[in-house]
Amino acid sequence: MKSFAEYLTESKKTYSFKIGIAGELPENCEDSLETALRRFDLVNMSKGKRTPISERPLDFPNLQNVEVTYFETEMNYPTTAQVLGEYVAQCCGLPQNHIIVRNPNEPQEEYQAPTEESGYETLLTTEYAADENNQKDVGGDRVMELLKELEKARQEREIDPIESVKAGESKDIGDAENSKAVVGG
Repeated sequence: MKSFAEYLTESKKTYSFKIGIAGELPENCEDSLETALRRFDLVNMSKGKRTPISERPLDFPNLQNVEVTYFETEMNYPTTAQVLGEYVAQCCGLPQNHIIVRNPNEPQEEYQAPTEESGYETLLTTEYAADENNQKDVGGDRVMELLKELEKARQEREIDPIESVKAGESKDIGDAENSKAVVGG
C-alpha cells in the first residue's frame, strides 16, 4: 500500500495561464514578467508570440492598431486569472486594460483555437484558369440569373404570407371618420 506522501507527489498539479499584453512591450518586460511569476512557483514560460498589428484586437476591443504578445505559462501555485492579471500589471508597470489573463480551458480559448478540419482553400495561391468563361457571373447577366434564382425560391416557398388576406370591400369605408377635431371637440 502507498503512503500519503507518495499519493501527494503523484497528484502534483500545475496551473496553466495564457497572458496577453497589448501594445509594444517595454524594455526588459519579459524578464520582469518571469521574475514576477516566480512568486507563483513558475514551472514553464514560453517565449512571447506576437500577433500582427490589427485595428481591433480580439481580446482588446477597446484598443486600436496595436499588436498583442501572448505568453503561455505554467505554475505550481494556484491562483486566479484576475489576481494574476493585477499582479502582472503592478510588477511590469503596465496599464490594467493592456493585460488579459486566461485559463487555457476557458470557452474563449477553445473558440479561438484553430481547427484542422477547415475546408478553406486560399484562392491567392491557386492558378488562374484563363480559359473559363466567367462573363456569366458579372454585370447584367448575373442580375438576370439572380432574379431567376429569387423567383424560383419564391415559388418553392411553402408558406405564402398574403394567401389568407382577403380584399376588403369599399362600402365599409366611409368619410365619417376623423370629422371632429381632437382638441376642443
